[in-house]
Formats: sequence, structure tokens, C-alpha cells
Amino acid sequence: MAIESRMVKVTLMGTGTSTGVPVIGCSCATCTSSDPKDSRLRCSCYIEVGGVHLVIDVGPDFRYQAMHYHVKDVDAALITHHHFDHVAGLDDLRPFLFRNRTSIPCYAQRNTASIMAEMFAYIFKDGKYPGVPQLELAEVQGPFVVQSRSINAGVAVTPIPIVHGSLDILGYRVGKFAYLTDVSEIPFASLSLLEGLEVLVLDGLRDKPHPMHLTIEQSISMAAKIGAQQTWFTHIAHDLTHVEIENRMPAGMAPAYDGLQFVVNL
Repeated sequence: MAIESRMVKVTLMGTGTSTGVPVIGCSCATCTSSDPKDSRLRCSCYIEVGGVHLVIDVGPDFRYQAMHYHVKDVDAALITHHHFDHVAGLDDLRPFLFRNRTSIPCYAQRNTASIMAEMFAYIFKDGKYPGVPQLELAEVQGPFVVQSRSINAGVAVTPIPIVHGSLDILGYRVGKFAYLTDVSEIPFASLSLLEGLEVLVLDGLRDKPHPMHLTIEQSISMAAKIGAQQTWFTHIAHDLTHVEIENRMPAGMAPAYDGLQFVVNL
């Protein structure tokens, strides 16, 4: 799919909760569904714009996702937070360094970066492991520009401070697209960073309240407040099937699914 340099192409490579769906050993209606939209890998998002390639979160399913969705390069990883389902596949960025040895920056805010440095000490601290991937932690302190590792091109990224239970984490905005997974609250100051969106991807876990995530109804209410032209809900648990969620959505809102692609303006 060819896109213009001023367009942002987004592929949602995973839209499931931390266990993935189906859940191991579960025989509920969602986990035994024949609908492919009820099979959800751990959350990850691939963005292509003007020759720059970004991935938001690199979870335990990233190797499969990168192969299945034909990810051709990664110029930077944008990390929302340090939980296993969002960073466990970090070492699988290594193949993108085989032909281009320019380091891949991993953008994260300070608390996330410090924990990742401990989790992946062999990458970020020791540096002695043979074949260690050339990744660099880049602390996010405000809007930044990601440069292509291959051509003279860059894209501006706006970090969106959000809350995940007791954790302060980040969402990201590129052009008229924003990605906010693992949300329990969006601070008032962050709402102004979300104005004028064409597409929003927003956490919508389940109906039952959770201390770390928005419920589906809370997500609908938050999406209405933000006012994007289209909102897709992600990080979905196995409590409801895709069709059950879809059938209760207001206009302009829908449950996302693995492999969903769309294009927005930069």
C-alpha cells in the first residue's frame, strides 16, 4: 500500500490484553471463537510515515508480528511503559540491525527507562554479550523528532502523559493519530494534546472495573470527550467477543482487531 510522504500509515499488530487472547486453558466463548477478530496478540503498533518506521511497544509477540505484517525496518521504538507485555520482545529488534548498524533508539520516560536498563542490563549496561543489539535508551522529556536510520527524513512525535493505575506512563501522537493503551486516567493537561485527531486508539479492557484500565463504558465516555473522528479500542480482554463489543458501539467508535490498518494525515 503506497502512501504519500505527508500521510501516516498505521498497522495495529496486536490488540489484546497482557495474556493474549485466547487465554491459555480458557474455554470461554471468546477463547473458543472461530472469529479471527477474537484472536488477539499482545499490543503493538507499527507506524510508517515519510520513510520513517516506528513501533510502539515491543512485546512478547513482536517477532511473529513483525514477520506476519511484513515490518521492513524500525527506526525507533516508542515505549509506553515497562510491563512485560509491552517490552519483552525488545531483543527481537536485533535483525533490523544486521544490515544497518546504526543504533535504534528506544524512547521512554525516565521511570520506564531506568527499569528497562535493569531488565535488559545485558543490552543497556553490560554490553559484553556477543551480538548484543545496538539499542539506546532515549529519555523522553517533551516532543521529539525521530530520524530515519537510512535516509534524510524525520517525523515529529508528541508524548502524551497518561495514568496506568499507580504508574505514570506515556501514549504517543504522530500527526492526527494518537495511541493510548493501558489507560486508567487521562490528566486534564493531556487532553489539549489530543485535539484535532482523525484517529484515536484507546484502551478498553472489559466491562468489569479494573484498577489499571478503563472499562469499555469509561472508554466510550473518554473517547466522546476527546472527539476524534474515529476511535478504535484496544488492549481488549476475553470477557466479550468482538461482535458483542461492536454491537454496542456509538457511531465513530469500534473495537480494534489485529491487522487493522488505516491512514491519517500528518
